[in-house]
Amino acid sequence: MDIYKKNLDALKKKDPLLALALMQVKPNENFEVYMDDKDNANFNIIRKKDAVPLFTHKPLEESMQKINEFVPYSYYPYLYFYGLGNGVFYRLLLSNEQIKRIVIIEPEIEILFIVLNLVDFSEEILSDRVILLFSPHCNSVMINSLFLMDKKSKLYAKVYDLFVFNFFYEQYKEEIVRINQDFIKSIEHNVISVGNDTRDAIIGLQQHIFNLPDMLESPTLIELINKLQNRDTAVIVSTGPSLNKQLPLLKEIASYVTLFCIDASFPILYKNGIKPDVVLSLERVEATAKFYTDTPEQAQEDVVFAITSIVHPKLKNAITKGVKQFSMRPFGYTNMFGFHEYGYLGIGMSAANMAYEMVVHSRFKRCILIGQDLAFGEDGSSHAQDAVYGSNEVKPKEQKVFVEKYGGGGEVETTLVWKLFLQFFETDIAHTPYKIEVINATEGGARIHGAKEMAFKDAINLIEKKEKQKIILSYPDKKKSAKNLELARKKCEDIIQYGMRKKKMIEELFLKIAGYIEEIEELNKINALNRIDFKKIDSLNKKIDKVKMLFEDIKFVNYFSDAIQSYIFHQELDIAKILVRYTKNEEERKAKQLEWLYIHKYWLFSLAGGMDCVINVIKDTLKEQGEFTKIQ
Repeated sequence: MDIYKKNLDALKKKDPLLALALMQVKPNENFEVYMDDKDNANFNIIRKKDAVPLFTHKPLEESMQKINEFVPYSYYPYLYFYGLGNGVFYRLLLSNEQIKRIVIIEPEIEILFIVLNLVDFSEEILSDRVILLFSPHCNSVMINSLFLMDKKSKLYAKVYDLFVFNFFYEQYKEEIVRINQDFIKSIEHNVISVGNDTRDAIIGLQQHIFNLPDMLESPTLIELINKLQNRDTAVIVSTGPSLNKQLPLLKEIASYVTLFCIDASFPILYKNGIKPDVVLSLERVEATAKFYTDTPEQAQEDVVFAITSIVHPKLKNAITKGVKQFSMRPFGYTNMFGFHEYGYLGIGMSAANMAYEMVVHSRFKRCILIGQDLAFGEDGSSHAQDAVYGSNEVKPKEQKVFVEKYGGGGEVETTLVWKLFLQFFETDIAHTPYKIEVINATEGGARIHGAKEMAFKDAINLIEKKEKQKIILSYPDKKKSAKNLELARKKCEDIIQYGMRKKKMIEELFLKIAGYIEEIEELNKINALNRIDFKKIDSLNKKIDKVKMLFEDIKFVNYFSDAIQSYIFHQELDIAKILVRYTKNEEERKAKQLEWLYIHKYWLFSLAGGMDCVINVIKDTLKEQGEFTKIQ
């Protein structure tokens, strides 16, 4: 099989859009190849219109020189380049086993075509070790997917750089700046998504376990999705400042559409005589209970309350009518219980993001968004009138954040959190696995890329005027619920026992490292650092590597990773800077060893502390939740 066919077959599996573009290339239209008779790796590519070459001298020599220039990056597992060149540099670079992935963005499809005819990257393309991107296809959603497909890549956020291959590509400066900005935004989005407060995750775990008895007696998400199948139009109602102007029209068509509303919109809809079909809550905070306590019981009748298993018990208890349907957020500590029929919603960070996921799973033909401003109103308001916590609940920050406005032609002020919600919407719309018509009929706020902008009065003209069916859900068998509850208790007990064993191992290593660091500091006081035992340091660092292998253990990841990832992740960002640092000599290598030991002292302390917190929370919650004690 020739090289081009191998590369193309690999791309068909990994990037069909690029493969299709390559299949339409006319060879030698804009570029010519000049081969060296003696060495196939020594070939140049020249642009025909102005005779500008990719390499000014000998291509192979320039590639070898570039390899030498990249010696300081020998320990970088993730590298990003603009410009493919003739591909030889990358073929040589891949001999470094430290490299996990190289992302290469090329602006000229014909150069991609030429290189893929001459250099075999097929194995690396299939294994995602080489990702080739054609720059006209390269957008923020595609770049963001790079960090989703390999979650370890975001650990190296602080050492990210976009390298320009050589002088030839400097002519694409504007595009390089655009793509670099998209990378930075995506990295920022992924880092912020991790969060920086482990208390949220611990509270989520605690409330998930506490709510399990109720969840296991509720209708499953699969049951709800099945009852929502074959429907025409969904309307997702959010609580942005623009909502009030849409309510009269919404009331007119409420009987023809399946109405999803976020919890904060529920009291507003009630005051305006509108009953939603599905109300969604995903937050763990107690304050969200007020959306239900401030609404009379009769408003809850015939409504499905799709809530996540991590909601505050007061919210759960405030819903006294209608049907409570629990699903789980897609976290390790929810997935590990194995109750997959209850499903996983809430990849995004808002109830509106969650609603869109439900709409997509249910395969609606059309989804209309209203009140989804994700920005401050012209009067500075943050929410709709009659919002439970007031229309000015969120105040603008001193450090202003702006995004493109609805309809284009300028920007609107938002917050970092709303911007995050916006990015989740755009990513979800881009990754919707079927053709759905998404209409943003908010008529205000931020532009949501991927959604068609249309006035609400025009959008509702597309709706089939047919009375919708009531959603009637079935409950699981009581014996099955009891059996599942027993399985949940056993899983909690396994987390405690497994966690205690691994925590003991981590604590023992921490004490050894803390003790030896004290010895080093005593040596420093007497100017005797030459007596440091680097063999001992090397041995301790190997034990650190063994602890880090826990993060390759799916059991450990499911049990503890989500609950401790926020502060461990932010430490790992700084650890990565040490890991990739190139050492030129023995003295620098020893300094790196020592720094590695010091930074992991606190890392081990944090890890053991986080695990201890998880273990104790589970113990306490099992005692607090009486349903678990009944089955023992």
